[in-house]
Amino acid sequence: MLNTRIATTNRQKFNYFNWKNSKPDIVLIHGLASNLHIWELVGELLSREFNVIAYDQRGHGLSDKPLIGYDFDSITEDLLSLCISLNLSNPIIVGHSWGANVVIEALAKDEGKYYQGGILVDGGILNIYKDSPSLWADIELNLSPPNLEHLSIDELIGRVQSNQSGYWYSVMENVLRSSFDVVDNHIKSKLSRGNHMTILNNIWAQNIKELLIHIKSPVLILPVSQGHGVSHSPNMHGMPKIEAVDLARSLLAKSTVEWIYDSIHDVPIQNPNAVSKAIIKHKSNLFFV
Repeated sequence: MLNTRIATTNRQKFNYFNWKNSKPDIVLIHGLASNLHIWELVGELLSREFNVIAYDQRGHGLSDKPLIGYDFDSITEDLLSLCISLNLSNPIIVGHSWGANVVIEALAKDEGKYYQGGILVDGGILNIYKDSPSLWADIELNLSPPNLEHLSIDELIGRVQSNQSGYWYSVMENVLRSSFDVVDNHIKSKLSRGNHMTILNNIWAQNIKELLIHIKSPVLILPVSQGHGVSHSPNMHGMPKIEAVDLARSLLAKSTVEWIYDSIHDVPIQNPNAVSKAIIKHKSNLFFV
């Protein structure tokens, strides 16, 4: 497990880890119901080229868990405040899954003034839509988190390991243990169900197309595919992933796409080498031209 630290900013305490280096700053942002441990392997690899920060977003891991503030305005203010409090200079911000939605929101607000650019790891643009969004009632029904509180932490780890036997990596245990408290030998999610659903609703309501046209800084898009070619699997609004990627690229001022093949959504754990290599590859030709 990483030896993390606590920073107090934006009236909240945030748990973070720093793979220290004197080179450019980069911040890693986890997804919904996850935590900074999903970046353990990628962070170590990126530290050869960057000063790397990963942190637990509000409501997650060991960071504060306020009753309110799970809208994108509050979440992006958390990010900016943390970057400034750690004296980061024009960092690249990297988001996985919901973290990529946070990156898009932050870059659109920033308009190229502070952040060097952003990286979307299988997220963010994947809930873009062409005509009309899915109904919230359908999203609420299909994407609500399962009730796992009858399980012990060891039972949960065993279940996930069994379900992902072809993709199990030991760092996943760190992610799981940091996502739940244990009460009377049963697990309880650190992120409350209510706050989980609030975040999900904000993801569903986010106008990705409108945000993308306001982004001035460069963006690296890293979508994953479980096969050897680009993915056509539908997003939350029924749009094939390849179409979502192409539409996003058409709206961004400066972007590059690199597909990560033979990978799953939790690619920072399952294929950290591919993620880190793609980021390092585009460091000079996209972010520091």
